Amino acid sequence: MSTLRKLPLSMVTLVFGVLSIPLAFARQLCVPALIMGLLAIAFHLAGRRMQRHSSFTAASIRHSRQGFLAALAGSACALLMWVLWATNALL
Repeated sequence: MSTLRKLPLSMVTLVFGVLSIPLAFARQLCVPALIMGLLAIAFHLAGRRMQRHSSFTAASIRHSRQGFLAALAGSACALLMWVLWATNALL
């Protein structure tokens, strides 16, 4: 009998990914937003590795995937804003 369980850190991946987007546009918070986005990406990749060995609920896999996509967007925005602020293109 196979019991489905929640994918570890799937909700953390979703929260970090979603929060990295608005934080990317705050001047002092673009670096923490980039770190949160990269952590969400790492958590998603670790979860994908765990999926090979066990079965998890569809909702937790969906949360992890949505967090990963949001983290990609948030990390890209944070990196772009970081470069723009560092080069004084935005004053």
